[in-house]
Amino acid sequence: MEELYPILIAEDDENDTIILERVLRRVGFRNPFQFCRDGTEVISYLRGEGRYEDRSSFPFPRILITDLKMPKMSGLEVLKWLHEHPKCNVIPKIVLTASRHETDIQEAYKWGVNSYLVKPGGYERLTQIMKVFFDYWDLCEKPQLPSKC
Repeated sequence: MEELYPILIAEDDENDTIILERVLRRVGFRNPFQFCRDGTEVISYLRGEGRYEDRSSFPFPRILITDLKMPKMSGLEVLKWLHEHPKCNVIPKIVLTASRHETDIQEAYKWGVNSYLVKPGGYERLTQIMKVFFDYWDLCEKPQLPSKC
């Protein structure tokens, strides 16, 4: 990856967070990434509020990866919030979740997700998926984003 761009990952499961961090390191992802535990944290991060006010420490993400099932505010609610804030809705949005429910898939795309990925059962498969994912996004032109919503 030539361009350094930060990603924001919304994941409430600590084990999944640890595994994702290991996978990111394994696939050679050297860009900054931040984890949020629920949708309300994601919104605070995107708005640059509270602890996320310092954009040098918490830069606006170039990609958002979100789980769907989270406490306080779900990933679908984050997608709906982004839909209502067009200035920030241009951020590429990826769902990474355990849900294969057709209603979840339909709702996610309805609210503007760019890709919907189901978490695989194994570490090796997740590594393969993340490698393909980052290789793909490395090739894509990315929109200019605001510093905060």
